[in-house]
Amino acid sequence: MSTQVATNEPATLTEAIFGKELINAPAFSKVRAWPVELRAALASVLLASAVLLPYLGAVGLWDPWETHYGEVAREMVQRNDYVHPYWENAWFFSKPAFTMWMQALGLQAADVGPVLAFVLAAVLGGLGFALYAGKLKGASAVKEFWGVLGLVFGAFFLVLFAWAKSLTLPWHFSSAAAGPDAMPLFTEWGFRLPFAGFSILAIGLMAYSLAIAVNGRAAMAASLVLVTMPLYFLLSRQAVTDTPIVSATIAGISCAMVALFDKASKHKSEWWYGSYVFFAIATLAKGLLGFGVPMVVFILYVALRELTWKSITEHFTWSFKHLLAPMGAGLAAGGIAGGIAYSLGKKWNTTFMAVPVIDNQSLISAPSWLAIMWGSLVFWAVTTVVLGQSKKATESRPPPVIAMAWDMRLGTGLLLFLAVCLPWYYEMFTFWRVDDESKIFWFRFIIHDHFARLGSGVHTTTPGGDFTYFILQGGYAMFPWVVIIPGAIAAAARTKIRGPSTADGVGLVAVLWFAVSWALIGSSATKFHHYVFPMLPPMAILMGLFLDKLWDEGIDVHGMVLLFGVPLFILVGKDLAATPKNFTDLFVYNYDRPYPTFLTERPVLGSNNIKQLMGMGMALAGGIIGLFALLRSRSMMFTAGLASVLTFALWFNWSHWVELSHHWTQRDQFWRYYTQRKPDEPIASFLMNWRGETFYSRNTVKQIKDNPQVGMKSYADQPGREWSLVEQARLGILKSAVGDKNVTLIDKDLNNKFILVTID
Repeated sequence: MSTQVATNEPATLTEAIFGKELINAPAFSKVRAWPVELRAALASVLLASAVLLPYLGAVGLWDPWETHYGEVAREMVQRNDYVHPYWENAWFFSKPAFTMWMQALGLQAADVGPVLAFVLAAVLGGLGFALYAGKLKGASAVKEFWGVLGLVFGAFFLVLFAWAKSLTLPWHFSSAAAGPDAMPLFTEWGFRLPFAGFSILAIGLMAYSLAIAVNGRAAMAASLVLVTMPLYFLLSRQAVTDTPIVSATIAGISCAMVALFDKASKHKSEWWYGSYVFFAIATLAKGLLGFGVPMVVFILYVALRELTWKSITEHFTWSFKHLLAPMGAGLAAGGIAGGIAYSLGKKWNTTFMAVPVIDNQSLISAPSWLAIMWGSLVFWAVTTVVLGQSKKATESRPPPVIAMAWDMRLGTGLLLFLAVCLPWYYEMFTFWRVDDESKIFWFRFIIHDHFARLGSGVHTTTPGGDFTYFILQGGYAMFPWVVIIPGAIAAAARTKIRGPSTADGVGLVAVLWFAVSWALIGSSATKFHHYVFPMLPPMAILMGLFLDKLWDEGIDVHGMVLLFGVPLFILVGKDLAATPKNFTDLFVYNYDRPYPTFLTERPVLGSNNIKQLMGMGMALAGGIIGLFALLRSRSMMFTAGLASVLTFALWFNWSHWVELSHHWTQRDQFWRYYTQRKPDEPIASFLMNWRGETFYSRNTVKQIKDNPQVGMKSYADQPGREWSLVEQARLGILKSAVGDKNVTLIDKDLNNKFILVTID
C-alpha cells in the first residue's frame, strides 16, 4: 500500500526527473507504446553506454593484466593460432581463451577503427532518422524495435564480414599484431570495446528481466545502481577476464529469470537456451566458476521453492516409473561409447587429462579419462533423447522439482552448454605441451589455478584475510550506494522464499547469487580486492527492489533503514575522499604501486584540490538528499540522488580515469620510443616484469632481469644509441650498471612508475 505524504508528487520517477510535459510530448508517443521491458532495457543500455564508452580508447592498456592478456591475443593473431594461448616464449595456460578471443577481434579491428566507426555511425544515424520520420510505419512497436535492431546488427556484421574478407584471413596479420612501428591509434579502443559492450549488454538484459518480473522502476533502479558502482564501471573499461565472466553470468541469470517469471512468454525455451549459452561463455572466460555459481544458485532455488518432505516420495516414484528405461538406454550407450573411446585412446596414446599426481603416476590413465568423458556425454545425450520421446513421461504430471527441471530444458540445455564450451577444453585437455612452469594445461588450470587458488593461495599480494576483507572492499566498490545496503538487506528480509509474487522469486535468486558468491570467494585463500566484483550484480538487484519500495511506499516507511545507511555513507566517503588510492586498488595487481597523488592534490578551482572537492561534493550531495528526505519530498530526493551519482560516475570515467591511466600504462613511453628512435636502435626493459613492455614492443624488447649488472653493461656497450625502460626507483641501479655511458631521461614526468631513457 502506498503511503504518500504530498498529493502533488509526480506519479512516476520518470515524470519526476524529466517532467510531465516532456514525457507526454508527441515525439515520444511511439516510445511510450513500447512494452515496459523494452523501454527499460533501451534506457539502461543508453545509460551504461554514456558511462562506459566515452574515452574508452583514449589511454593505454593498464599493467599488468590488460597487457598480459593483450600480448596473448596479439600472439594469437600473429601466430594464427586461436586455440592454444601463447605468451612471450611459452604456452599460456592460466586462463581460458575467451578473453583473448575478444581482444584478438578488437586488435584486428584496430586497423579499420575510423572506417568502422564512421560506417556504424552512418547506419545508426540513417535508421534513427528513418524511424523518426515514420519510414517504418505500419509495423507494431515491438516488431518495429526488433526490426531496427536487426538492421543495425545486420549492417554491423555485414561490415565486419566485408572487412574480414578484405584481410584475406587466415593469412593476414594486422599491423597491430606485427610491424616495426608503434601500435595503431585505435588499438586500445578495439581491445576494450568488446568488454564494455558485453557489460552494456548485461545491463540491458538485467533491466529487461527485472521489468518483466517486478516493474520498470525496479529495473531502471537496479541498472543505475550497478553501472554507477565504481568497481563495475572501472572493470567494465578493462580488457580483463573478470569482465566477461561477470557480464556472462548477469546475462545468463537474466535470461533464466525471464524464462522463470514471464508467465505470458511463448519463448521460454529460447530464454533458457540463451542462459546456457551465456553460462558456457562464462566458463570459457574464467573456468569452473562460470557454471559453478549459477548451478549452485539454481539448485538451491529449486530446492527451496519446490522441494518438500512429501514430494520426495513422489519424486522417487516418478523417477522409478519414467526414468529407469531412459537411463538404462543411456548407460548402455555410454558404456559402449566409453569402451570405444578407451580403445581408441590407448591406440592413439592419448594425453587427455594425463596428469602425474603421486610418484609421477596418474591416478586414472589418460584412456580411462577419455572413456569417462565420452561415456558420460553419450549417457546424458541418449537419456535426454529417450526421455523426451517417451509419451508417458511427457504427458504425465511430474513432481515439482522434475517439472521445473523439464521447464528449464535441463537435458538439452546442458548439451547446448557443452557444445559451446567443450570443444576448446577438450582440445586443451589433450594438448601435451607444457608452459613456462613445466605444467600441462589440465594440471596448471584445474589443480593450480582453481584448487590451489582456493586452498593455499596463488599469486596474491594479500593472502588469507578475515571475513571483513570483502566487507571493506565491498564498501569502496559500491560507493555511494552503501547508504542503501541496510535497505537492500531489509528488502531481502521481506522476501518470501515461497511467496506467490515474481518479485519474491527475483529476491530469492539475488540473495542466493550473493550468498554463494560471497561464501565461495570469501573462503578462497587467494584474495584480491576485485574479487568482490561478482557480488555487485545481485546486491544491485536487491538495491533496485528497495528503491522501488522506497518510491512506492514513501520515506516514512523506510526511514529507519535509511538512517542505518547514513554512517556507512559518511565513513566510506571519508575514506575515499582522504585516500583516493582506494579506488585504483580495487582493480590493480600490486597495491604498493605508487599513486599519482599530485593529480588529486594539485589546486583546482582556486585553492581547493580534487581530494577536497571530492569530500565537499560528497558532503554537499549527502546533505541535500538528507534535507529532501527530512522534508518528505520523494521526487526531489530521488532526483538529487540521481544527479549526484551520475555526476560522480561521469567525472570519474570521462576525466579522472583518463588522467590516472597515464601512470599505469607504458603506451606513452613506447610512443616516444617509436617516434624518436633511429633505425636499428633497440629497446630493453631493466629489472621489469610488468607485461606492458612485452605487449607494446610486440615481444621485441630485450629483457634484462637475470644478472642485471652484467646484462645491462653488455647491452649498453653495443655500437650506437640504446633505449631502456626502467622503474624510477631503479634508475640509479641502471646508471651504475652502464658505467660512464650517458643516460638521458625522456619525458620523465609522463609516468610516476616507469621512465624511458637513452644510453649513448
